[in-house]
Amino acid sequence: MYLSIFITICLVVGAITFHYWVLGLLLGVVPNPETDHSHFLRSLSLLLMIVFSHVLEIVVFALGYLAGVRYLGWSMPGFGGDQILSFFDAFYHSATTYSTLGLSKVPSGEAGFMTAMESLTGIIILTWSATFFYNILGRTPSKDDE
Repeated sequence: MYLSIFITICLVVGAITFHYWVLGLLLGVVPNPETDHSHFLRSLSLLLMIVFSHVLEIVVFALGYLAGVRYLGWSMPGFGGDQILSFFDAFYHSATTYSTLGLSKVPSGEAGFMTAMESLTGIIILTWSATFFYNILGRTPSKDDE
């Protein structure tokens, strides 16, 4: 049980740290307000990079579920009996949990703890990304605005 809690905490801290790093990199890529740039291309590139970072975070949590089931004996009902059969099952569960859609069955025990912590982490990071995107686009003028 303590190992499961430790792994979950490491995944949460890792996701937050990774996202902080990604947003810092994106902040350095944003064009200077005095330079000419396309609002559309800047918006599209920022959104694609943010979405890609979220997908990577979801993949890491999915790998955490797979490791928990395969090596720690976690039970994940609703995924082919008591086991997650494939990476895509784990990815689906992780994506619906991370985005707080809640379309997946909620496991109990250690997997349930990780599910709850991923949901909390996901909603915070998604809100963080939306705020970052809004602030970046709202603060820099573009040549389209002239």
